[in-house]
Amino acid sequence: MKVDKSNHDVYLFNSDRPFHHYASGQLVLGGEEASKLFELGDTYELLICAGGQCRVSWEQQEQVLKRGSCLLVAPHTRLELVGVEAPVTCYWIQFFPKDSEERVAYQHVADAIRDRYDLGRLANNVILPQYYQIREFNRINTMCLQTLLLIRGNYYTEALPSYAITELMLEITNDFITGLHHLTRANPKATEIIDWLSSHLDADLTVRGLADHFEMNYRYVSRLIKKETGMTASRLILQKKLDIACGLLLKSNLPLKLIADQSYFNDEKYFLRCFKKQLGQTPTQYRQQYMDDFLLNDTRTREARR
Repeated sequence: MKVDKSNHDVYLFNSDRPFHHYASGQLVLGGEEASKLFELGDTYELLICAGGQCRVSWEQQEQVLKRGSCLLVAPHTRLELVGVEAPVTCYWIQFFPKDSEERVAYQHVADAIRDRYDLGRLANNVILPQYYQIREFNRINTMCLQTLLLIRGNYYTEALPSYAITELMLEITNDFITGLHHLTRANPKATEIIDWLSSHLDADLTVRGLADHFEMNYRYVSRLIKKETGMTASRLILQKKLDIACGLLLKSNLPLKLIADQSYFNDEKYFLRCFKKQLGQTPTQYRQQYMDDFLLNDTRTREARR
């Protein structure tokens, strides 16, 4: 998947200290409520679309968000969300950066990737494009759900949600920077193989099968994937399936057999063994850990905090 090359600017937030979490939640548009109008105060807001499509308008600008895309909105902005393809689900996070912030051109960051010194100067920042299409959205989606569930729980200090949203934004930064790195240095064939693999998790994937599909030597395919991802092909396939399973466990009440099927394991017992081995707990324990007292549909919370 290619990184978005839009002309939107990129925000740099010093991450030496965690951001201050102000409010967050999940917004659903559809049915009777097809649009929503908001006006931000002193906070930034990060919008992440998890499903459907919506059009966001602000200050004579407009952007369509679809699954996996995110938009960073500056303070004191009036914005309107209009559903284009319902139902629309968006996560929203309002925050204050505690330290310095800077706005630079997209090309400035892209050029820095090619220079180790310039990249080092950016390394202590959360780097968020104003608009970005997330590459590995299944993993980020799971993190969003975990973060919002944690925030809704009981905690003794305000620092916990602040650390949680900062970690989430650092993960989005990593997704963005990794994508830029791939654009400038990745082996195009490796990127093609990994993208194809991600789109065919329903197939009985093996290294030899991948090699046969691309008419390449299977040992060479193995080396390509390991060099690009740091994982073996089989481990990468398993991780992508587990990312899907984690998302389904957090956002649905589907029985484990259906979750195994929809995350392409096809064998429930094998799914249970893999999940326990990789995550250190059963799928049921994982779901209970994050779903206790779950109340995410909190548009009212947003209104109450304004």
